Amino acid sequence: MTGRTFAAVFLALLIGTGAASALPALTDEELAGQTMIVFFRGAELDETTWLRLDRIRPGGVILYSSAGNVESPGQVARLVDDLQARAASWPLPPFVTVDQEGGRVNRLTEGVTVFPGAMALGAADRTDLSSAAARATAEQLRELGITVDFAPVADVNVNAANPVIGVRSFGSDAADVGRLASAWVAPFAETGVLCSAKHFPGHGDTDVDSHLGLPRIPHDRKRLEAVELVPFRRMIEEGVPAIMTAHVVVPALESDDIPATFSRAVLHGLLREELRFSGLVISDSLGMGALDRQWGIVESALRSLAAGVDLLIFGADRGHEPEEQIDAHEAIVAALRSGRLERAALETSLGRIVAAKERLGLLSDARPRTFGPTATEERETLAREIAEGALTLLCNDGSLPLRGALPLLYPEDRAERLRPLTEGLALLDPLPYGTELSSEEEDTLVRALEGHPLVAVAAYDVNRKPELARFLRALGEKRLILLSLGGPYDATALPATAAAVAAYGDDGPTLKALARLLAGQIVPRGKLPVDLPGLYPRGWGLQSLGGRGGCDL
Repeated sequence: MTGRTFAAVFLALLIGTGAASALPALTDEELAGQTMIVFFRGAELDETTWLRLDRIRPGGVILYSSAGNVESPGQVARLVDDLQARAASWPLPPFVTVDQEGGRVNRLTEGVTVFPGAMALGAADRTDLSSAAARATAEQLRELGITVDFAPVADVNVNAANPVIGVRSFGSDAADVGRLASAWVAPFAETGVLCSAKHFPGHGDTDVDSHLGLPRIPHDRKRLEAVELVPFRRMIEEGVPAIMTAHVVVPALESDDIPATFSRAVLHGLLREELRFSGLVISDSLGMGALDRQWGIVESALRSLAAGVDLLIFGADRGHEPEEQIDAHEAIVAALRSGRLERAALETSLGRIVAAKERLGLLSDARPRTFGPTATEERETLAREIAEGALTLLCNDGSLPLRGALPLLYPEDRAERLRPLTEGLALLDPLPYGTELSSEEEDTLVRALEGHPLVAVAAYDVNRKPELARFLRALGEKRLILLSLGGPYDATALPATAAAVAAYGDDGPTLKALARLLAGQIVPRGKLPVDLPGLYPRGWGLQSLGGRGGCDL
């Protein structure tokens, strides 16, 4: 059986009609709880936390490093084991969920293999590597008792100013994104972990972060069909079992000025009826600014369920605490009893939830399978292969490989992250700068750079930081080596450089590979998975460190 056939069969079983006949008889409180994925604080379940969870009896929990849930693989496994043991009295064992995309977004970082992110996979442009990374990620999660991963990102990043997707996307070509994202479906299904394509119907062409505000996708339906919807169509065909909604307004799909998460036209009319998706629909976090600023999490929960969301995420967003989830739970119960929410609709969602948990094996075995590190030599080798295959040499005037010591400019808050690079290449002399680049600090940096004709810059989204870009361009009498770690779009803000390398992230494997590239120990093999307007087209990438001219095109 091929991976695609397996995934399709898995989804067919997951949504099979047989699950409905086996639905447990739930009270209104229990049914409301099954629609909720909640967060809590702490590395273990104290009594207050447990009493709150036991009151809701949620369909799932979500782990955050920022909430103190994640310290080490052993600690996570003990936490999950304790949760599932205590939840044995609940109607159903909860999903344990996480955002483990690779690259920029990971909750587990210690004792596990963290893979380069989606855009690095796009630059390597090998479906087998995408599939292998997915399988290794799913295996590590399932070993720790984590059964849902909110990945991969299926957004097509066509907006260089996108502040929230960027390198989390596989690239700017819709077909390539669909191909590389779909490679995650079968490995996850075969491993017993749900993957979830996000963020439907597309978050790649926005210039507003939905954590902070409500973005709009202004395009007509023809454009949506040609770009945003392409990866989701492909993933549905491949059997993706879950899709996460985007908190974005799409006027071409919904006449009212409301986000897709609240839109029955988007979630039912488009996703269910037109695209024939029958898996789980999961909201993005209801605490994000896109919803919370106008509606609050309680009203957002009710509107999302009415629109057709099966599972609501109550995330550890800024300003929110677990106690609020009790209010949301009570509001859902009240809406069921008043008729604002139809019980039959929530029972349909329950059927999907029960079927998913059954097919994942949670009803018989929800416990972790290991209580130790999951990083193996094989997984580390795979991460290194992806990182080395992704590095993209945009241009080089002969300055690479490095032949002598030079300063490395970088944001001071990234010092620890950059340690694999600075320790891996002694030729780089760290020179940090603050988050607020004052004129006094600029003068200090200029003095520190005296006598250094060549300067390396570890860049993080300089294209969206005009003051920093202005300062770096003012160093024009010096030759800059651009090391683009936040996204390849940095090159559009700093076109006049001696050399430029797109690395697509600052995870450990990527930085170690970058150190080897700068030292001339490996050759660049990656190709741009996005267009850089006015500079380089998608597919560009020099495959040699030989002198090829500067970047001032």
